[in-house]
Amino acid sequence: MHNLKPPVTDTADGVRVALHCIPNARETSILVEHDGGITMRVHAPPTKGKANREIVKWLSKKLRTSSSQIRIISGLHSNLKTVEILGMNTENFLAAIQQ
Repeated sequence: MHNLKPPVTDTADGVRVALHCIPNARETSILVEHDGGITMRVHAPPTKGKANREIVKWLSKKLRTSSSQIRIISGLHSNLKTVEILGMNTENFLAAIQQ
């Protein structure tokens, strides 16, 4: 999987993260790949927004931030999603997900 742009970019308000999501996984987890891409396995099925809600809920716990600070800004119906997380920078995001 080759991303043309880096998977995590800083914005004026926080970070934008490009995620490759795999629904119906045994458990929800996140992994930084060797090529720098970020893969998120999601326990929930990709129906009726369940996987999207699981992504936001899981990230808010993992990053210790409110779910209102996290939103999926593109890819609602795709395996490739862009998630915006307010009040965070790239360094903090990468440190938090690798704990």
